Amino acid sequence: MHILNNLKKNSYQLEYFINKDYQIIYDSFQNQTHIEPFKYKKEVKQYIREARRDITSLDCSNKINGDFIALLIETCEKLHLLMEFKLLYNHLSKSDYRIGDRLRAIFHYSNIQKFDDYYDIYLTILGLLNNAYNEERESKEKITITLVNFYLNIVYNFGERNRNNVLILKSKIYDKSKEFPFLDKSLIDTIFNMNIDDFRKAYHYGIDVINNYLYQNGLILIKPKKYIVTEVSNYSRKVYKLKNPNFNKIRKISKNHIISMGNPNYLHYQLNHGTTIIEEENLLYKYLLDYGKMHKEKLYSSFNKIVHRVNNKTINIIDWGCGQALATSLLIDYIKENELNIDISNITLIEPSSLALSRGMLHIDVLKENKIEIKAVNKDIDSLEISDLIINNSNITLHLFSNILDVEFFRLDRAFLEKISSSQKGLNYFICVSPNINDKRNMRLNLFHSYFDNHFKTELISDRDSDIGKYKRYERVFKTYIIKG
Repeated sequence: MHILNNLKKNSYQLEYFINKDYQIIYDSFQNQTHIEPFKYKKEVKQYIREARRDITSLDCSNKINGDFIALLIETCEKLHLLMEFKLLYNHLSKSDYRIGDRLRAIFHYSNIQKFDDYYDIYLTILGLLNNAYNEERESKEKITITLVNFYLNIVYNFGERNRNNVLILKSKIYDKSKEFPFLDKSLIDTIFNMNIDDFRKAYHYGIDVINNYLYQNGLILIKPKKYIVTEVSNYSRKVYKLKNPNFNKIRKISKNHIISMGNPNYLHYQLNHGTTIIEEENLLYKYLLDYGKMHKEKLYSSFNKIVHRVNNKTINIIDWGCGQALATSLLIDYIKENELNIDISNITLIEPSSLALSRGMLHIDVLKENKIEIKAVNKDIDSLEISDLIINNSNITLHLFSNILDVEFFRLDRAFLEKISSSQKGLNYFICVSPNINDKRNMRLNLFHSYFDNHFKTELISDRDSDIGKYKRYERVFKTYIIKG
């Protein structure tokens, strides 16, 4: 792992190296497939042990130092390096860096020395994981894997000499887990129903099952379509019939549809905090009902920060991970409500779900008042090419990143950032707003802004981390002028 060699070479000035080359460090540790880090497990373990003094002397009041240690902590979790995990966690937890309840749960069970302690703590572990999902928007995959790793840790440490008690505790954890509908039942059932007579074999089998699960869930299984057309359906007939259509009226159609179904909870959990690539129409309705108000509250507040800068101008929009084009739809509404003279010339919608993308085109068609050129890019962000992002005019471009940058389902690496800067020119505005979950998640928005701040003439317009109403917010709004050199 090339970055480990650089970290070792720069150990005498580790803080300077981290702050200077954090993008490279982030790319090396975070932007890999699940399998790749295992090639370097010994090297990671050796580096942390040899550099222990340098790492634990870092001042975590400097956020980038904290981000670096948080990266190492997550790497140790992936590689099942619990001793190293505890060392780094202990240091970071002494600062005000917000780590998150899922990692806190791992720290709790990694410190257990006696079997009886598992009885005392398993409800605490489950409570932390429940909070991590419901309050901190951790993915169901990560929560599920943490729970099965907790059980595998019990099997490995006590399966040989305490088998009967392990089986009793397993039943308690398994039964309690059924109260958490967000867990992936197929993985839970596979791990908790395996035979543990040979506890070491069972442990390694469990690890193999997890690795295979991560590999399968890391793939984009939806085949993108080259041409996306505006939705024609019963839903489209309803929205076209709306008088003076706006976002709230469109959302009400979704609300009525879901209420007519009895508003089933399983649809909410299938959305996985809004990160699911939607393949079922009912999930489109449920997403708009559950997350529509949140998008509006946050985006309207962000629009307030920049509209005066683009009033009386012609703009392009790129809506990243647009789903049903809620961010663009809300901007169109905002312009109408505030009687602004902003002409939207081009809209680029980027979304891996062809179902959501087709509906997003419908929403824009219903709301727009003038002709707008729309480009629908049916791809996940990692699959984008520079040609997908090029707009052949000299207008200002407004980039909308609503509830997307903080989620680790695409690589926020140098290659992605250069796709943006290589494809764009002139004046660009970026609205980046996500939930304020913890410092590690916020790191991605900071990293995104830092790239443009370091390479182009950039002005930070807003950097709020205050709640807005009942919604948590972490925001970066900035403008940058990209000159091709």
